[in-house]
Amino acid sequence: MPHLARLVPALLLLATGVAHAERPTTFPEIDPATATYRLAVVELEDQGELPQFAACSSPDVLCMDGPPIWFRARVLDTLQGPSLPAQLHGATTSHYGPMQMASPQYGKARLMLLMSDGERHVMPRYANGFLAEDRDGFLHLVLVDPRPVWWLPCGAMDLKEPIHDAALARSSRIPLEHYEQFHAPDDSAAYTLRGRHAYPKHSIPMAKLAAWLARRRDLPANLQCRPIAAG
Repeated sequence: MPHLARLVPALLLLATGVAHAERPTTFPEIDPATATYRLAVVELEDQGELPQFAACSSPDVLCMDGPPIWFRARVLDTLQGPSLPAQLHGATTSHYGPMQMASPQYGKARLMLLMSDGERHVMPRYANGFLAEDRDGFLHLVLVDPRPVWWLPCGAMDLKEPIHDAALARSSRIPLEHYEQFHAPDDSAAYTLRGRHAYPKHSIPMAKLAAWLARRRDLPANLQCRPIAAG
């Protein structure tokens, strides 16, 4: 179990409330301009399909995505924004279908950006990343390509550190065939290829990110460095 209490010592597991409303039956329409935003450490517990958007039934519209997705997540910590309940339901969209529940490379915990209207939650498209543990159980967001993480605030990439911890390197490595199949040539700058694995070079420690967020008073309302559509 990762040492989440060490992430923000003064905020020991804020997510102690009751679960939010039951899972959505349609995709929540939340105005990004008036929503509140959170960065949270969560574990995905369940997910499924929602009804396809009505516009996709039009003969003049070609939808490249499958139906939107609902998910249920256990909240381990809220790093930024109003605290979340211990369990929540949310929704998102993806070209690739349901989110990966767990990864043998990165474990189950993930950092996720959520936008909320107070009751309903939407994860902006692909705005999450798996976390890996170092030898002391601290969590790190492993940087899986050389591009900035768009759903983190500007400046967060300055917190990245080289991965020297052997346990973190082992927990974040991916098989070489996976790397060759799913990564573009430009991603080579973010990896060291050794033996049968590709090893990410950098990570952002969650403890460091939490402390940095606590000091910032100039963050944008939506937290994102490069906002994209939430759907």
